[in-house]
Amino acid sequence: MLRLVLVFSLLFTLCLSSSAQTCHTYKSFSNNLTYSSCNDLPYLNSSIYWNYNSSSGSLQIAYRHTGITASNWVAWAINPFGLQSAMIGAQALVAFQLSNGTMRAYTSKITSYATTLPEDKLQYAVPNLTATYANAEIIIYATLALPSNTTTINQVWQEGPVSNDNPGAHPLAPNNTNSKGTLHLISTPAPSRWSGTNSIAPNASSSRSSGRMLTWVLLRFWLTMLCGWKLIHVILF
Repeated sequence: MLRLVLVFSLLFTLCLSSSAQTCHTYKSFSNNLTYSSCNDLPYLNSSIYWNYNSSSGSLQIAYRHTGITASNWVAWAINPFGLQSAMIGAQALVAFQLSNGTMRAYTSKITSYATTLPEDKLQYAVPNLTATYANAEIIIYATLALPSNTTTINQVWQEGPVSNDNPGAHPLAPNNTNSKGTLHLISTPAPSRWSGTNSIAPNASSSRSSGRMLTWVLLRFWLTMLCGWKLIHVILF
């Protein structure tokens, strides 16, 4: 039984590591900054990295968008008016590669669903803004001046086509329309687990039997979810 548990534990760990989020493993930023926080975003192959000083409101971000071509634009934005409209009111950072191979990175205020992302000033100062394209990914680097003591922001991210060095309308697929959410700039510690002191010990034999069964059921369930049934079938059957 112990050997079986060890085998399952090893497989579970391998499957868990292969399905884990990847933003924490990426360190190859061209600006040589180290970011203290990051989130893998749930849509459009994107991640957001940031350093934040709440007293000054200075927010350093790196928005990484992978699996993109040189014929696409990407954008990351803050919407101070909420997520209901998502695009309307968004204060966007836009980047794409021009036909001459250089990168264009600029700010755009979204005022219409039919926008072509014209350059405009944001309600936040953006003293630093650059972008890179390499290995089928665009990374936007920026510093934004937020109101001091801001703790959360409404973020929107997007991608779309570029034609003749001009951005076009993005697709309306679910991955595009759902690419929005709340970003907590200041992480909070997880609540400590309550530990009770008054408990009744079950019968030892019954406990061991129930424990084996529970271990077996849980391991099969998680391995099936994470690795697929074929891997388990090959190993056990």
